[in-house]
Amino acid sequence: MSDDAQRDSCLTQLTASLRALASEPSDQLALFPDSVRADDLASRFDDARAVFSEYESRLSRQQLDALAALTERLATISRDGAEFDPGLWTDEAVRTSVHWRDVRALASAALEMFEDAAAGSAEAENAGPAQAGHD
Repeated sequence: MSDDAQRDSCLTQLTASLRALASEPSDQLALFPDSVRADDLASRFDDARAVFSEYESRLSRQQLDALAALTERLATISRDGAEFDPGLWTDEAVRTSVHWRDVRALASAALEMFEDAAAGSAEAENAGPAQAGHD
């Protein structure tokens, strides 16, 4: 697999994990019907972020900041975090907790950064060499 294909695959995993974290609680819980869902949501993001880490130098400052804010928020409510409480990792907390509402908002903001960047790249490719940079 080429480096670009590998990066695209890792980016797809990362954006899928952001989309899952940004989803409505009922959609989030439906993703993992037979497991500890809150933990799976966070683990999927952590895993995708770790896999994508070698490509982070290609991200914008805004994308990096958005990922860092989400990572920090999840770390705060995770084991050994300042706001850790086992009750935050239940289905009920995913549905009702302000902590998970914050996670959804941060994930949504991060996802928007990635979608905006993807749209900008697609526009530049479609403009072609003669039109690139001319608005």
